[in-house]
Amino acid sequence: VTMSPNTSMNSDNVQRRLPLFLWLPNIIGYIRVIAFVVAVAEEDPTSRRALWGVTLSLVLDYFDGPAARYLNMCSQFGDLLDHYTDHATMMWLVYMTAAPSAIGRFSLAVSAAHNAVAFAYMTLRGYYFKHTEKGNVITRAIEANNYWNLPAALYVSSTILVPLVKLSFAGAHRLAPQQASTGLLDAVDALGALFTAAYTIAVWL
Repeated sequence: VTMSPNTSMNSDNVQRRLPLFLWLPNIIGYIRVIAFVVAVAEEDPTSRRALWGVTLSLVLDYFDGPAARYLNMCSQFGDLLDHYTDHATMMWLVYMTAAPSAIGRFSLAVSAAHNAVAFAYMTLRGYYFKHTEKGNVITRAIEANNYWNLPAALYVSSTILVPLVKLSFAGAHRLAPQQASTGLLDAVDALGALFTAAYTIAVWL
């Protein structure tokens, strides 16, 4: 997004008047956290409140970053808030929907490792994977075009989309989330988990 000089000047004025914690992108981040906590607090993860809570948190993920760039309000705090929320959401979704099968256990193990690595990486380095200047063939493949590519699509499918579909299907048909799957979903999940495992290792290389 290209900002006009007036827009940039106005956003700079807002920055000077408001503390970091009250910047609009960070407020969006707080709403994401609240929506996610509402979902996690539900006894039934397939309930309407849980589904809408986690979905709202995921949808708002597409607004905080663009808002930060447009308003010239990018910050380390906002970036880490965004990605800690992303990975907590990923872990919860996979944990709630992993089937008691070889694919389910593999997906859950990969998710646990990936999110633990993400938390450790951000805590130790103070920034997220894609903000590193170095890279390798795996990180470049997944992070290309801001994650709009096939390897990234499989990564997102395994960590977010497939679990979300399972929760929705389970709620509609009164099934346990771990039972709400198909052969196609399992195949996408397994392939995505492989990319996720490779990405988890590659970010340290």
